[in-house]
Amino acid sequence: MGHGVRTRWAAIGAAIAVTLGGGAFGVVRATVSSGDRASYFPITPTRVLDTRNTTEVTNGTLRLTVEGQIDLVDEVIDRTVVPTDATAVAVNLTVTGGRKNGNYGYVTAYPCTSTADPAPNASSLNFENGVDIANALNITTSSNGSICLYVYGTADLIIDIAGYYADHDHDDRYYTKAQTDTALSGKSDILDLLPLRPNGAPSIIDDNQRLIDFSSMDIGSNGLPMFSYFSMEDGLVFATCLDRECESVLRNSVDSTNGSGSESSIVRGADGNPVISYLDDANFDLNLAVCDDPLCLTSTATTIDQADSVGWASSIAIGVDGHPIIAYHDRTNMSLKFADCMNRLCSSKTVRTIASMGFMSNPNISLAVGVDGNPIMAFTDGNAFDLKVAACLDPSCSSNSIRTIESSGDVGFYPAIAIGFTGHPIIGYRDSTRGTLTVAVCDDPTCSTWTTSIVDSDGDVGHNIAIAIAPNGLPLLSYYEFGSPFKVKVASCTDVKCSSSTRTTVTETASFSWNTSLAVGADGTPYVAFIDGSLMDGDLEVAPLWWMAGGR
Repeated sequence: MGHGVRTRWAAIGAAIAVTLGGGAFGVVRATVSSGDRASYFPITPTRVLDTRNTTEVTNGTLRLTVEGQIDLVDEVIDRTVVPTDATAVAVNLTVTGGRKNGNYGYVTAYPCTSTADPAPNASSLNFENGVDIANALNITTSSNGSICLYVYGTADLIIDIAGYYADHDHDDRYYTKAQTDTALSGKSDILDLLPLRPNGAPSIIDDNQRLIDFSSMDIGSNGLPMFSYFSMEDGLVFATCLDRECESVLRNSVDSTNGSGSESSIVRGADGNPVISYLDDANFDLNLAVCDDPLCLTSTATTIDQADSVGWASSIAIGVDGHPIIAYHDRTNMSLKFADCMNRLCSSKTVRTIASMGFMSNPNISLAVGVDGNPIMAFTDGNAFDLKVAACLDPSCSSNSIRTIESSGDVGFYPAIAIGFTGHPIIGYRDSTRGTLTVAVCDDPTCSTWTTSIVDSDGDVGHNIAIAIAPNGLPLLSYYEFGSPFKVKVASCTDVKCSSSTRTTVTETASFSWNTSLAVGADGTPYVAFIDGSLMDGDLEVAPLWWMAGGR
């Protein structure tokens, strides 16, 4: 029995240790022999780049994403080789077919967020004409999980990853129950630990019998779900799971002024801390809360846009420069707007009007960042109830292309966009005329052409859609089915175009609510969040889909 208790609290302690990073919440830091430093994790060597299959590099820079789900050489489906919380990668860099520029030929490897980042005045590998040569390197990764390779001369490059470095992942960094109690003292709203739930059964995040709505979910720095949502009592609330079943939860009120906190969207920032966009319901402004630590015990709030009635249906992401970007609805001017933050707290920003949206009482917007670093937004055009896409042509969206994806009937409701393993956008949406869940798979990064497939037509389906890329590299969608009872469903596509899928009812709910949320944990487990119950007495719940990650 003692060993079982030790194991359970060790797991939670490890989660907290990762979450708290360098000790922002000092009372939980235990004395450990290893200290707060990086650990090395070897992996089976994996080839992530071979320009012999594409184009050799000549006097230029190539950016390579190495963290998260990435496109691998000679593998059909993307997968994660290096986790997103890695700090560096161990690689073997090979130059083949090299040709010097005059008297010199070399490659410089360095962290970068884009190819515009200058290369340091250093060489990682020197090469001669026609002589294959390799070197083992440790390369720090950038905030967006990428590295750059600058070639002076001409060469084909091959990169094999042999391992990676990550902070605070030591076997001796375990916390006892007493240490965890001390760390979380005063947090009366942490749920008691419960026995393990059945496989895939929902866990309750908040059930305090008050208006709970407008929830959003992402994966926190501990690899587990974190949430933002509106509470009538506490305004904007942040919550995070402390274990894989989400049976132990920490909650904090982030902004309780003037009933703020509806229309929220949450993302993990470049520093690992949560960032939340939301509506100031008293003044109808767009606000941003930037958390100072992974638990959001303290945060800084900034008003992003206060012109007219703005901040509706906000969708947030982290741009290629590591700063927040936000898409949202200007209800007064009936338009889609975009805010590009110039720093972490967004004290300086550029706000642009992107497109007309018409008036919508419940506008729908979804934002993602493409593999080219440019934002792309899916939205419902309330003028004709069409599904449209605004594809930015640069990271700040100073120019864009607006495309109508679907216009046959009342379509385009609840759009949800993600970037597939091909690097092209995938959009889930509801066709209200036909009552179906439909997916549009783009053929290029700006969605100039696309293919549509009906994913579910069994009942009144496709409400409140969320989308993610499953561990197998294929689209995964969560949504509501209207009926008696209402159902929370998941569709798992079985091919890239989503021409076929497997559909599962996750749970049945007492009432319809505004949204579902979907995210994939660090261990590959997808999580579906939803609100169960009437709008005046809703429970925020989350269901881990263990079977999609090969069990737990």
